[in-house]
Amino acid sequence: MTLISTRRRPGPGALTVLAVADSVERVRLSVAMLDRLSWPGTTVGLVVVRTGSTPSPARIREETEGTGQAGLRVPVLTTRQTRRLVRRRRPDAVLLNCSGPLVESLSWSLRSVFRRYRPVVASALPALSVPAVEGEWLHRSRVDLVVAHSHREVADYRALGEKLGTRGEVGLSSLPLGAREADQGAGRNRVVYAAHPGTPDTEQGRRHLLLALSELAAKRPDLEVVVHLGREKNASPELMATWHTLLAEGKVGDRAPNFRSGPLADQLNRARGLVAAGSTAVLEALTHRVPALVLTEFGVGPRQGNAVFEDSGLFGTLADVRAARFRRPNRDWGERNHFHPPAHEDWVERLHNLHARALRGELS
Repeated sequence: MTLISTRRRPGPGALTVLAVADSVERVRLSVAMLDRLSWPGTTVGLVVVRTGSTPSPARIREETEGTGQAGLRVPVLTTRQTRRLVRRRRPDAVLLNCSGPLVESLSWSLRSVFRRYRPVVASALPALSVPAVEGEWLHRSRVDLVVAHSHREVADYRALGEKLGTRGEVGLSSLPLGAREADQGAGRNRVVYAAHPGTPDTEQGRRHLLLALSELAAKRPDLEVVVHLGREKNASPELMATWHTLLAEGKVGDRAPNFRSGPLADQLNRARGLVAAGSTAVLEALTHRVPALVLTEFGVGPRQGNAVFEDSGLFGTLADVRAARFRRPNRDWGERNHFHPPAHEDWVERLHNLHARALRGELS
């Protein structure tokens, strides 16, 4: 049986925490959460459940670099092996940072199969979980602690939980968005479009977007226009197919956007502004103090990943792209949506308190 790799922080009152992830994004979130579990005596570890979106060992190593899990072996297990591992190692708490159905399956077995041993079960919501979705709560109906990433998410999911009659607590954490960087003034000459899979979802929409970016590149030779495709080169195949069609039709000239892949942070170091239909790319840009523009032409809602940006002051159009107009968010919106002070985060304290309750036999 494959064993979990863990790293112990010395101190009294040992506590063991196992994080379970099933995708690149959730591996990134899990290692960030494990790094926040810094009270003395804590032992933490990470496993990845094998699914259709399982990251490669190289990607797992990449996501753990610079964290407390760096250099440790991260096993990739089936759901059955994961359950067996928990039974064998008996961690005090399990962080199920997985898809909703997998959270439901694993949390049910953790709370109903084991006798005498009762771990605290926690689960982080997906990024940008606004508006609150009933299905996400129902998948977590047997979770002790749901971890949200903004004051707005906490309020919305607590209200929804009361409506549904669920008993889990909701705690506040934050998304791993990278360190804040100082403004670089005139050195910022890059405009970045962060591609989001499935948006725009029509050929016409993709053409309008790429032509607007090409027009900006042609009008402003002082700017480097970059289309960021994601960490993988083939992350946005529809967008690239539309671009090759425009090239074949002669619709774009010599001054055209550059297409790049890899970490978004690499493109933000000299960015004057970021354009996106939505997604966490906007939050990452704002964290790096890069102004942003959230496009509304392709719809506003959870599917586009931009519902959270309503009332932020960031919404704009392709006309703003052509004019290189970017915006900074409203302060009140920022504090309610992902940019709260670190002192407001309470999920670690809640996890610790739940563990104390579990030791007293107070968790059902």
